[in-house]
Amino acid sequence: MQLKEAWILVVDDETVLLDIMGEVFEQIAGKVICVSDGAQALETLAAHRIDLIITDVRMPVMDGITLLKKVKAGGSLTPRVIVITGFADINLRQVYDLGAEALLEKPIELKDLIKAVEKSLLEPHERWNIPLDLSGYALLNRSFPSLPAAMRENRIAFGRGGFAIEADQFLTEGPVTIELDFKADGYALSGHGIVRWLAHKEDQMGIELTYVVEGSRARLIELTEATVSFIPASTGRQHEALAS
Repeated sequence: MQLKEAWILVVDDETVLLDIMGEVFEQIAGKVICVSDGAQALETLAAHRIDLIITDVRMPVMDGITLLKKVKAGGSLTPRVIVITGFADINLRQVYDLGAEALLEKPIELKDLIKAVEKSLLEPHERWNIPLDLSGYALLNRSFPSLPAAMRENRIAFGRGGFAIEADQFLTEGPVTIELDFKADGYALSGHGIVRWLAHKEDQMGIELTYVVEGSRARLIELTEATVSFIPASTGRQHEALAS
């Protein structure tokens, strides 16, 4: 979906910031609605078709994380959510697991917010369609007996935007080339991504996919379309439909 067609809901109790974001998106989005807390946001969702929510974390009446949980309780076919915060209320790993597409810290650069909104509105076949030149960057190269076995054994878990993986090799946060081979299935996941979080004590990494080669893309979309998490918080967080 293009931003000019999208209905955007902005939720923030800071009046000045709410007005600024409202004015910006009025010029470039299909429709923008601004409210000051999560409870008003839920009322708006009940009355309008909203494509994407931008929400602050700390707000009266209902905070942004409670709002995110209530929205995503409706399943994968719910508005996309971008979380913004000026405090260390929640980290990127938690936000992705709850289903948000992005976490932005205040003070917000409007160009970064618009870029995040545009990316979040894209469908996977659009978002994963443009390769980058990652020559010289790290390579995540793993082989598994099969995809179902890797998921049942909690070695990998997929979300709508990426995956958590058991880390037999730790990478640094940043761009990565991905080559995952699931031998019995005849399926290879090849592409590019960004290491978003590392959990050394748990031997876990979270990787957002930025490009998937055409031959890998259809199977991956089928795997992830019913998931709520953007990137699961661990390989133990499986969506039941995926491992069946």
